[in-house]
Amino acid sequence: MERRLPYSHWCYVCGKDNPLGFRIVFSADSGGRVRARYTPEEHRQGYLGVIHGGVLSTLLDETMGWAPALRTRRLYVTGELRVRYLNPFPIGRTMLVEGWVESLSRRMAVTGGEVRDEEGVVYAKASGKYLPMSKEETDRIQALLIYDEETIRLFE
Repeated sequence: MERRLPYSHWCYVCGKDNPLGFRIVFSADSGGRVRARYTPEEHRQGYLGVIHGGVLSTLLDETMGWAPALRTRRLYVTGELRVRYLNPFPIGRTMLVEGWVESLSRRMAVTGGEVRDEEGVVYAKASGKYLPMSKEETDRIQALLIYDEETIRLFE
């Protein structure tokens, strides 16, 4: 069963009130995989008809960064992000972004992710190393997150 993750008003990726952001709704399954669906707007293109690669890397980074938080109840920051672009993502398609934890230690989470379309074509694959925030930093940001009755309670 998929459940939504919290969001904030100000975040560039999930911020519902950020006029320049993506306004993505993230969800997670019981196995800890984080997912997002997004249909990029025309102003997100690089070359005509193709979504800018920075959009794909931004969405992969955010999705993969949430995955270890589900397991450790701590927020993470990006230490390293590697993206391999396999195909240009065309305007007008819905992308499915998925992130997961590959390994986890006290000092670092290693994650994987991919962007594909609804037909299953893979456009980008990524790996990342994420560093845990302190409990105090996590608490400070957690206080700014928006929850509702359908949102996963991450930090309780």
